[in-house]
Amino acid sequence: MNLLLRLFLIPIGYIAAVLTAASTAALIEWLRAYGPVAHDPAALSITGMMVVTDWIVLLGVIGYTAAIPSLIAIGAAEAFSLRSALYFCGAGLAVAFIASVLIEPGMLPPFVAEPAVAAASGIAGGLAYWISSGRWSGPSRKAEPPAA
Repeated sequence: MNLLLRLFLIPIGYIAAVLTAASTAALIEWLRAYGPVAHDPAALSITGMMVVTDWIVLLGVIGYTAAIPSLIAIGAAEAFSLRSALYFCGAGLAVAFIASVLIEPGMLPPFVAEPAVAAASGIAGGLAYWISSGRWSGPSRKAEPPAA
């Protein structure tokens, strides 16, 4: 694929991955909080505002802390032409683990520190990157001509 197109797709894919990872964590938070407040409209609206606020915080924190590990995973995919969804989901999981270690505990809501939430967010982010940009990683592999 064209180098200029790759330089355009990689940031778009990273933004999609961060949006998806933060949205997955916020959705998990919403699903956990919905049951106890489902019958109280005031509590439901306050819970919704808290979830949206947490989502905005997560966007910044995940985008900042996952940048370097993601750059390493994306660079490896580009260098070795790795185009598998499994690679990108595994890389998202690894990036989520590394980012959860790098993030200070006071920066995030407590539920994000749970390994299952971080894992789900990382896998979803990796899949989003693969859908938006990872399917075209690295130089195109051309079939070699048959030997005569």
